[in-house]
Amino acid sequence: MDRRSSQAIRSVRVQIPDQLPTLFEPQKSVMTPHIRPSIDDDGDVAPPERRLTELALQLAVLEKAASRLGTLGFIWATVVLLGGFAITLGRTDFWCITTLLLIEGARILGRSHELEWQHETTARAPVSWAVGRVFYWLQLLSASACVALSLVRLVHQHYGGSAEARTNRRSALDIFYGLALAEALLFLVEKALWQWRVGHGRLLERVAKDCHLTTACGAVAVRRFFYDSYSRCLNGSIFDGRHMDLVSYADDLLTAGSRDEQQLGAVILVALAESDRFADATLRKIGTSAPTIERLIEMLSWKNASDKDVRRSAAVIVSMLTGRKLNALRITGIPGAIESVASLLYADLDELNLLGLSILNKLAHDHDNCDKIGKTKGLLDKIISYSSIANGPTPAAAPPTETRLKAVKQSLRVLKRLASTTGTTGKLLRRELSDIVFTVSNIREVLQQHDGKGRSELHQLAIEILTNLAMDEEAREMIGGTGGVVCELVAMFLVAKEAEPATQQGDAVRVEAGEALAMLALDSRRNCSVIIMACGGGVERLVEALSDPVVIISAARILRNLCTYAGDEWQLLLRGITAGATKVLRTIMVEKTKLLNISLGLAAQMLRFMQPGELRASLATACVTDAALARTLVQILREYSRPSMVVPRIRLYTIELAIGMMRADARFVPLFAELGMEGELRRVEGTTSEVECFNVFSGSVGLSRRAVGICSLVESALDLMAQGRGADM
Repeated sequence: MDRRSSQAIRSVRVQIPDQLPTLFEPQKSVMTPHIRPSIDDDGDVAPPERRLTELALQLAVLEKAASRLGTLGFIWATVVLLGGFAITLGRTDFWCITTLLLIEGARILGRSHELEWQHETTARAPVSWAVGRVFYWLQLLSASACVALSLVRLVHQHYGGSAEARTNRRSALDIFYGLALAEALLFLVEKALWQWRVGHGRLLERVAKDCHLTTACGAVAVRRFFYDSYSRCLNGSIFDGRHMDLVSYADDLLTAGSRDEQQLGAVILVALAESDRFADATLRKIGTSAPTIERLIEMLSWKNASDKDVRRSAAVIVSMLTGRKLNALRITGIPGAIESVASLLYADLDELNLLGLSILNKLAHDHDNCDKIGKTKGLLDKIISYSSIANGPTPAAAPPTETRLKAVKQSLRVLKRLASTTGTTGKLLRRELSDIVFTVSNIREVLQQHDGKGRSELHQLAIEILTNLAMDEEAREMIGGTGGVVCELVAMFLVAKEAEPATQQGDAVRVEAGEALAMLALDSRRNCSVIIMACGGGVERLVEALSDPVVIISAARILRNLCTYAGDEWQLLLRGITAGATKVLRTIMVEKTKLLNISLGLAAQMLRFMQPGELRASLATACVTDAALARTLVQILREYSRPSMVVPRIRLYTIELAIGMMRADARFVPLFAELGMEGELRRVEGTTSEVECFNVFSGSVGLSRRAVGICSLVESALDLMAQGRGADM
């Protein structure tokens, strides 16, 4: 359930919208698609690795052309020269042909083994690199020798023998030496292109930088991708390697490779997923690959110390994947996925702990996932353990470390999501969370942290958790009975005038604190007593808060609940609430929606504590006439001809106030009759709804049903009007 961090009121300091629902109004679940802004939305821009696959294609064309010429030369030498002219060949040409064939064989052998050893170089190091260089120079020397020998024979043309014997033999030898020369030159051109683009142009390094693979492991991954692309072009069609991309390549390494290859695959995916330019495409491809997601989830539970880096990489990718609803659903659909994520919380590495909490927070956006998290054995206890400020070896008196504060914040975010879950699942989760004995005490520790940066956000998260937990009646009593919690909330809500200048975050915390206090006071006699004592044994400071535009709604809610649910021992003290009657009456005349709604409810309760004639005095002070107030109430019922989701109890509070006014001063009975109140009451009676019968809502589920329903209030109001008419007659 999406909750707001503040309420809607007018303020010269901060604008807090009043149209977003709180727990005191019902909410409909609305699916909002997550759209991630992309730095590069041009789908026609080629990825950086395309330069590598294009180069691999060019090199493969040259290599295959040289190999085909070599094959043709070999056939020509064996079939035509050694087969047809073996007896007439001069000794020099015989040995030249033999030498060239041996050189070509050595080059082909060196080429095949060079690719193999270069591939190994990306994973191993010195020995493989040295062997690869040996084969590299063997090929260069072979090609150079082939060029030199072929040129010498073609230039000299000393083939020996009689003129008749030389007729066809000379042409055959020229063709052979030409083929050998062309083959060697093509190979040298290939090597020159390779050296120019890869060596001098540093293409691999530039691609690695563009793909954010600047680490040593990233450079190895890019080099290996290039060699594999080149090998595919050589071993199959020349276009096989051209269609490769880094994401698919990394997927293959993850799902079918060794541990070292899986690490390379994870490194590639992390780099691309963390890039603003490639993140969308990368996460989209990963999200549609079930084998890749399953392997990433499996990696989360690897426990060996040597797997720490690959486990972290997998956690980073999963964390980014869960930011998208469909991917989160795919992940949680894998058996054991929640358990694998939970294993990160038990790792002896702070970064893995934070990633685990982050993943859980994103998964908890979905209602069904919250249910799965709650049912995972021991997970709720572990999450709550990270919400303790003083957890770990750090002494309680020492300030918490930044890492610890990050863990606390992530833990509170998860707990907030779980506690705000709607429906039956939310009810069970709130009960389980409140049953864990460390939950409220850990939150109290957070509230007691007043120094350092970022404390306001921690306070807001902690208060929101308390507000949601307080929807459960037993939890509400337990929170109020935990020493120091209510006092901290009151201190945050009623900020002293000499306190620091107001900030937007600080105002949001005050609003949340007021909402929590209003929830704690709901239908709880003991909590009302605790709140009154925390306010200094009276309600004067709360009445003063009615003049604060930031917290006026919260202050009015608290005061109304105190008047409604406080014990008889506080009734005399609560008479002080009438000091705010003038402010409340003026608000009713000019405000709309939520502020009007709660002002009506508070005014109805104020009338219970007013002495005869005090209402008339308050109206005079507020410059509001009896007729104007009565007309306003009738107009409200006319305007809200049907129940409202934004202000579900506005008709109920209006009728309560009208009843109180008629009981306090009989002059209002004929006024209401003249203005058509009876007709509006009849219309309300025919349009009542369950939404008007509850004080609190969990999503669209009503909690804390009111003792007196709106139908009973309508009957009471009609009876008063009927009695008034009878008295006049």
